Amino acid sequence: MASPHRNLVLFGFDLAQVPAFLRQGWSEALQWPFFARLLPPEPVRVRYPDGNRAIWPPGARAGEHLANAIVLPEGLLLRRTLPMPSLVAAAQQEAIELALTGASPFPPEKTVWGWRSMPTDSGVRVELVMASRGHVDDFLTRAVNPRYLSEIEVWAKDAAGNAPIVLQGYGEGWRMARTRRRYWKIGVCAALAVILVLALLASPVLRKQWDVSDLNARLDTVGQAAASAVDDRDALSETNSRMSVVAAYASGHPDPQALLGRLSVLLPDSVYLTRLELHGRSVTIAGLADNAAKIMETLTAQPGFHDARAPAAITRDPVSGRESFSIEFRFSDVADPEPEEPDGADGADAPGA
Repeated sequence: MASPHRNLVLFGFDLAQVPAFLRQGWSEALQWPFFARLLPPEPVRVRYPDGNRAIWPPGARAGEHLANAIVLPEGLLLRRTLPMPSLVAAAQQEAIELALTGASPFPPEKTVWGWRSMPTDSGVRVELVMASRGHVDDFLTRAVNPRYLSEIEVWAKDAAGNAPIVLQGYGEGWRMARTRRRYWKIGVCAALAVILVLALLASPVLRKQWDVSDLNARLDTVGQAAASAVDDRDALSETNSRMSVVAAYASGHPDPQALLGRLSVLLPDSVYLTRLELHGRSVTIAGLADNAAKIMETLTAQPGFHDARAPAAITRDPVSGRESFSIEFRFSDVADPEPEEPDGADGADAPGA
């Protein structure tokens, strides 16, 4: 079964090391001048081997110190300089402890040590300081009041005499804990400030979104109130569509009642119609008359009757002895004309059935 550690490797990169890289980056960022001025270290009262006292870092006010430290004499110290590649803090600590095992002349349980790293072009340069725990304890017993022995920090000067090197295992844990709490408080305050700034930036957007939601709600209310009017409008639109269809049909077809009224006025009573067909504006009539040619002349002379013609020859009906005719014409609706008196020939005919 694959180990859980190997399951966190992606493209050769160990994801389990991501938190360590983030902590390492934050530690390095705190050393930048901007953060160094913004987050100055806690002042410490330092006593040197010659008896002089000072406040570290230089320039800090004496009334602000919370911790005390003592600098070991050089005669108690052993120093080593180790070139190393750039590693995260945990890996670098392990590498230094491994190097310390081979470099210290004292047993591991009787060795106190500290280190400080400086970046170089090829990685980092680690300045390692070590001492015998027994020698250090003897020195502290002679130099420090036993009542404050658990709170005192043990320092060593670095090679350049600048920032101190803190030897591990003494009172530095109290100051480190206070520093971590201070950084956490500052981080929380910074996060709250960012949240407040984002809230201020987002408030106009949220206000506009609320206005849009309110307008949408009002629009829904108005839409529900106007539902009946919308239904009436749709019904009216459908009625208008139907009326348009009817009007289009009426414009292409004559009024049968008007056509019959015109024919009743124009044709003499002796004319007997046996057929009346409508095909749009085209009309076909057929029947019996005493003078079929006179009927065509009469229709052609009237307004509303166009293109009159006889599709078949006029024949004599063998039963009634009258002329059988068929006439086609186009008809358009016009006002009914005044009735005309039939001529003498047609006037003598009896009314048609």
